[in-house]
Amino acid sequence: MVTLGYEGSYDVFVKAHGGGLSGQAQAISLGIARALLKVSASHRSPLKSEVLLKRDSRIVERKKPGVKKARKAPQFSKR
Repeated sequence: MVTLGYEGSYDVFVKAHGGGLSGQAQAISLGIARALLKVSASHRSPLKSEVLLKRDSRIVERKKPGVKKARKAPQFSKR
């Protein structure tokens, strides 16, 4: 909103569930950016230049059978 000069123009109330504080902050930022994009399509270039329209696509790696976590294997002994 600061990028586009809408600091006092909108009241935003958000409830975020799941994840941590940083992930929730990123999700809220993306949601607000997408909402501002629906207000006017001309907002796309300033929002894109601030990288506000990109979702962080990293996800948790799954746990594999035979190991304790996603990558933590049991201790290996050669002899």
